[in-house]
Amino acid sequence: MKILWLAPNFNHYKARFLNHLAEENGINLTILSGTGRDNMGDEELHTQWSFKQLKVNVSKKDFGNSKVVKQELKNVFGNFDWILIPAEKKNLPLFLYAKNLRKKNSGVKLFSYNHPILKSGNGKITFIDKVLTKFYYKSFDRVIFYTHKSCDWAVENKLINSKKAYWANNTIDNTEVEKFYTFQLPPENETRIVFIGRLIASKKIEVLIEYIQKLKRTIPDLKLDIIGDGPEKAIVEHALKENEDIYWHGTLVDEAKIAPIMKKASLVFIPGHSGLSINHAFAYGRPYVTLEGPSHAPELEYIEEGSNGFVLKEDVDANVSKIENLLVNRGVLEQFCENAKLKGMDLSVQNWVQQIKTSLLDE
Repeated sequence: MKILWLAPNFNHYKARFLNHLAEENGINLTILSGTGRDNMGDEELHTQWSFKQLKVNVSKKDFGNSKVVKQELKNVFGNFDWILIPAEKKNLPLFLYAKNLRKKNSGVKLFSYNHPILKSGNGKITFIDKVLTKFYYKSFDRVIFYTHKSCDWAVENKLINSKKAYWANNTIDNTEVEKFYTFQLPPENETRIVFIGRLIASKKIEVLIEYIQKLKRTIPDLKLDIIGDGPEKAIVEHALKENEDIYWHGTLVDEAKIAPIMKKASLVFIPGHSGLSINHAFAYGRPYVTLEGPSHAPELEYIEEGSNGFVLKEDVDANVSKIENLLVNRGVLEQFCENAKLKGMDLSVQNWVQQIKTSLLDE
């Protein structure tokens, strides 16, 4: 089975789990990748992969309307059984172009791997979002959703024919984590919170700093490790001057460097937009905490409230108390970590590869 996977933003998470797909027997994978998001803290890995990579010097925001991308797609279109095009509004011109190419290459099928519905600013779902989502799903030969729940939701809301709808839990490369880390409970002699992600506004790094200040009133030795970089780094730089218990590690994509930090962590806390960072925390057997909000990715469904993490509401004092109780009650923290580890195993890259294969091979 020959697959072409279009990746306007080809970050380290994506590269690693797609490499596992490429290593699977019977899979021949090619990636058509862009340059990602401009100045947003993304990091691409450069190493020897099992897939073939076609690179175009086009950013994510321009990818869907690029003549360069369209020409590259045209050049190779007929060589594949399946071609993935991300179902996003900005990719509509590219998708229409691919639909036209499919007319001349009847053996090629189009698919997507995505959220259940398109959204506008602040997570709002407009009439246009619904119409465009239905158009995409009617036109694709197959749609794979990030979660079982979102797949069922799309079918129940008549966005897609059930015969086209499949799911594969989004993943990270847990085998890379396992090279440098074997599950262990957090140290008993210190309390550390980890933030791992790009330093962008939607992550709400300033809210994290405020929570740390409040938590330190009752846990004075609390430490914060920040892994990531991006346009909001000035907030971190200022916080470093105010609090000597904050440690900024910059962007890290090598698990050999991430593992020693996560090993010491009690939990991962990202107040804002949460996605694959949830998988990352669970791969290390660490609870995940975030706040309710409209911008979360479907991976939020992996959090089992009060079991492996929290999705906190608007009451700051109540939230601080809930996090504090988790941190200071050793038995509860250990159980959360054990539950996070089990969820991480369920979300493994090995399971993801099989779910993707099943989705594309099923007739």
